[in-house]
Amino acid sequence: MKTHICKGCLIIVVLFLSAILTPAIAQNDIEERLERLEARVDSILDLLRRYIEETPTYRITRDSLNIYWGITSARGTVLDKGYFVINHNDQWKIPYWVAYYLSASNLQGNTNRTNDFRSDPQLPVGSRAELEDYRYSGFDRGYNAPAAAFKRSREAMSTTFLLSNMSPQTAKLNQRIWKKLEEQVRDLVIANGEAWIITGNVFLSSDSQFVSPSEFIGPNSVAVPTHCFKAILSCDDTGEFSMFAFLFVEDCDSSGGLSVSFGRKGTGLGLKWSRFWGRSLTFLKDLTIFYIPP
Repeated sequence: MKTHICKGCLIIVVLFLSAILTPAIAQNDIEERLERLEARVDSILDLLRRYIEETPTYRITRDSLNIYWGITSARGTVLDKGYFVINHNDQWKIPYWVAYYLSASNLQGNTNRTNDFRSDPQLPVGSRAELEDYRYSGFDRGYNAPAAAFKRSREAMSTTFLLSNMSPQTAKLNQRIWKKLEEQVRDLVIANGEAWIITGNVFLSSDSQFVSPSEFIGPNSVAVPTHCFKAILSCDDTGEFSMFAFLFVEDCDSSGGLSVSFGRKGTGLGLKWSRFWGRSLTFLKDLTIFYIPP
């Protein structure tokens, strides 16, 4: 309906101008021009439709500081929570990734944990994790956007307790090296001033090939990732950028090694900061990439 209205308006405008500026134009000439105009309008509208269809969801929903430097293409359901952006896999009931921005100032809050774990009402039943999925599963509810980084307000804190922001993690990972990394990211933000973080989940075989999930928990079959990653883009007060990326196997509690690179094979999500496409890495002060083995 809107397409027909737009076309009609354009044609009316052309008819009006033609009547004023070229009264002597023959009727068949006007009809010929109108046919050409309609074909042109159809072509423009087709281009617009294709742009909307091909543009990643996050580009046409809301301008968000959390994804200012770009993110991997959206595959699942994009949920803009204001404090962070989730790309949720509705089949596996965990995030592909969660992207968020931190500054030294918004880390200064002192809000206590709300502990109001709950399913995400933005996702339909059957496409989301429920509390019973984690109960007695043997896995922790692993934050993608950590609660400790969102003490700025009660609302921000509470938002991190949505199950759409969580994925199953072993206690060994969640309560040790993962927790330590989250603390170090906050220290980095306080020291440098700001950072953009993407955290997510992947499924890899023992020879590092991408595979489908093989382990699930709960009545809703929440997928257990084999690996989780965290990528950090930090900017200091001189305007210099540093990048860090970490890939953890689910069973790990140590650190070291090498894997995951920006814009290269590593997570299977084409992880990249899209506003840096085509730019040399010489603008970086530091690029550090880690693989965290078992």
